[in-house]
Amino acid sequence: MTYLLDSNTISELYDPESAQNHCLSAHVSALAEGDCLCISILSVYELEYGWANAPAKKQSDIRQVITDIQTDFTVLALSAQGAMVFGRLKKHIKDMRSPSKENMKKFNIDIMLASTAITHQFVMVSADAVYAELQRYDASFQVENWMV
Repeated sequence: MTYLLDSNTISELYDPESAQNHCLSAHVSALAEGDCLCISILSVYELEYGWANAPAKKQSDIRQVITDIQTDFTVLALSAQGAMVFGRLKKHIKDMRSPSKENMKKFNIDIMLASTAITHQFVMVSADAVYAELQRYDASFQVENWMV
């Protein structure tokens, strides 16, 4: 099985002081030999934004985490096939929630991550509620919450 970790999951996994770190580490340790963990390039973008916004005294530590993450995981690019899935999922969210344009933009990265997972038939690992809604819409979308 291949698992796609969302940005929040990655951040919690690499923060030993996080309340969720123990749960996530236990799930990672319990993976079968053939299982694989990967991340999206979008998560790297989000982490880079976190680095840019961090106080100077924390930037060195964050840079090391970003480097480690890119070494520890396969980093997936976006694809044209994923873009087609994205359009369908975003339309569903728009129709179901009727959010403002500003709120709709907040879902873009989450929907792109879901599109990547669906396209590759990977399991999305996240605690974000939007994924449960997308799973109800698309039964092929698998989501697991490793923070419980």
